[in-house]
Amino acid sequence: MREKKRSLRKGSITHINHPIIQKKINESLKLSVKEGSVSAVSSGFGLSYLSPFALALNATASQMGILHAIISLLPSLVQLKAITLIKKFSRKKIIITGLITKMILWIPIIITGILFYLGTPNMAWILIGLIGLFYAASAVIHPVWFSWMGSLVPDNGRGKYFSKRNIAAGFFGVVTMLIAAVILDGMKKIGTYTNNEPLFTILGFSVLFTLAIFAQGWSCKLLKRQYEPRLKLRKKDYFTFKQFLKKCTSTSFGKFTIFRFIFSFSVAIASPFFALYMLRDLGMSYIWYMGITISTILFRLIFLPTIGKFSDRFGNIKLLKICSIMGASMPLLYLLSSFIPNDLATKLYLLFIPGIIGGLGWGGFDLAVNNYVYDAVSSPKRSFGLSYMNLMIGVGSFIGAGAGSLLALLNIASVNIILLIFGISATLRLLVAIFGVRLLHEVRHVKKFSYEFLIREFQPMQGIVHEIHNLEHMVKKNEHYI
Repeated sequence: MREKKRSLRKGSITHINHPIIQKKINESLKLSVKEGSVSAVSSGFGLSYLSPFALALNATASQMGILHAIISLLPSLVQLKAITLIKKFSRKKIIITGLITKMILWIPIIITGILFYLGTPNMAWILIGLIGLFYAASAVIHPVWFSWMGSLVPDNGRGKYFSKRNIAAGFFGVVTMLIAAVILDGMKKIGTYTNNEPLFTILGFSVLFTLAIFAQGWSCKLLKRQYEPRLKLRKKDYFTFKQFLKKCTSTSFGKFTIFRFIFSFSVAIASPFFALYMLRDLGMSYIWYMGITISTILFRLIFLPTIGKFSDRFGNIKLLKICSIMGASMPLLYLLSSFIPNDLATKLYLLFIPGIIGGLGWGGFDLAVNNYVYDAVSSPKRSFGLSYMNLMIGVGSFIGAGAGSLLALLNIASVNIILLIFGISATLRLLVAIFGVRLLHEVRHVKKFSYEFLIREFQPMQGIVHEIHNLEHMVKKNEHYI
């Protein structure tokens, strides 16, 4: 009996159904819901306001394009190698280290604002580099966290669990973003009243980013308390990026990757400039800016049940054909807002029209893309296939944002260059959406499309569940220990 107790103290391996292990898992899953909410608070105060902060540091349109290019490519490159860290370190250690790195990066980000106010030149460029490092740290955390959660959440309960977790995180994220907008607008008004708007604007962002640091610290504390099973890894079904490129034109997944590469290029031409257009060209308050940003998220959630059922019944390619056109039209909808003479009418238009069309379009597009990948790629090769596709998407976005950055340097008399970029991006998006999708075909049997169908089921966490399945082929088994 003594030897048995001694072995348990050392961390002996036992079965997942052991009552102590089950208690650890249940407690960890409850903690993860809290951690998700805290993490959403951190993003609501921090990540959501990095683009507005860059604009507050007088980042030019071209610099905003370069920023988007960097955060599109760098995480894709980092993520190719990130998953190999699991072979050397525990998943908890990798994630905690990544979070601490992000917490530390907030400090120089805040300092760039202070130095900018003091008149130090080139602070926008330094901020762009720091934001790139921030996104790289997030790219390391992302796949490792999915692997960890895949060891804790049972297969038959993943949809329900992640639905609960994401609803909680979404609620706190939206509320936090709105609170942050109120803080920024309040600080800006104080600055206007005291004739020192730049100082109080920078102070407002500093307050938000400081709150993000504390929230991330709380997130670390909750993660440290969660149980992590040990992993025994097996060799993966490896194939090189060069081999992947050679077969791109002859496989369904390869053709799909080419479509995503070109579409990402056309999307990224305009993506960096929506915040600039609303905050600088239209002179919106932070509350209006964030309200319009959130409206797309809310309408996306409203339409998800219909989108999920459509995908299940009529296939992902049919959904992709419809939703890619809707997503492609977004720059055109913003361009049309410039013809509305009334300021309030413009804001209401952007709140609802692009919000509804963007919520439905991008919600359906993302679901169709995610589901198609899991239908088209076999499980043993999925990790590398997805990594290579994400790299292609990142490269496409990098080139597109770079092209947008170059366009932003143009100086054409009596032409709003941002609206011109919107027009170019919308044209390219629509061409790719209309003609590119025709080259794709469904890889599973689906019903013939009908305009009459009832919504009876919905799997809102299908994407996050698939992220976990993507990594599971690496795992020989999870070792649960007391």
